[in-house]
Amino acid sequence: MKKIFKIIIPVVVVFLLGGCAKYRVQPLNRLMATSFNNDEQSISFAYKVFNLNDCKRFLDRNVLAKGYQPIQITIVNNSNKYINFSRSGFSLPFVSAEEISKKVHTSTLGRAAGYGVVSLFVLWPLIIPAIVDGVKSSSANSKLDEDFIRKELSDQIISPFTSINGLIFVSKEEFTSEFRITLIDSRNSKKLELSTSNSIMKIC
Repeated sequence: MKKIFKIIIPVVVVFLLGGCAKYRVQPLNRLMATSFNNDEQSISFAYKVFNLNDCKRFLDRNVLAKGYQPIQITIVNNSNKYINFSRSGFSLPFVSAEEISKKVHTSTLGRAAGYGVVSLFVLWPLIIPAIVDGVKSSSANSKLDEDFIRKELSDQIISPFTSINGLIFVSKEEFTSEFRITLIDSRNSKKLELSTSNSIMKIC
């Protein structure tokens, strides 16, 4: 019996360590925005409403189940103007990535406690994956926080002939497939409006 336990216990420990908390994602690819001819100046945008597969691939968490809709947006400034982008110019009320990331954290305390109880009453070697998983869970949460914030579109100036790309998070209850983005020409404060029905604007 002791020999069997010597074989089983390491196998169980290795198996559990393989299931420890992780955070693995892919970087966001820039979306292809419509444009006029190369000799015509314009500002345009493309967007993608995330589904479950997108959430798993780029965020490693099902944020849809938590009540939030990620929208990827690429804005291309094919002009000689400096354009001011602000999330306040987005027609749908946004939720910060920092707030959402905290709601999809792996429960470090819960996972460690679960392992710990079993290790005390069943197999003491389970204390090893309990410790390792607690550390990895905390690390995964930190990486998640950093990645969510890095992928979120922030208020910024879009320089001439450059683009920005990132996510805006919206409550699913307030999400609609039709929305607008109001940009500001930083030189004269003129408003430039793009929308799902008019995703490109010619600049004279």
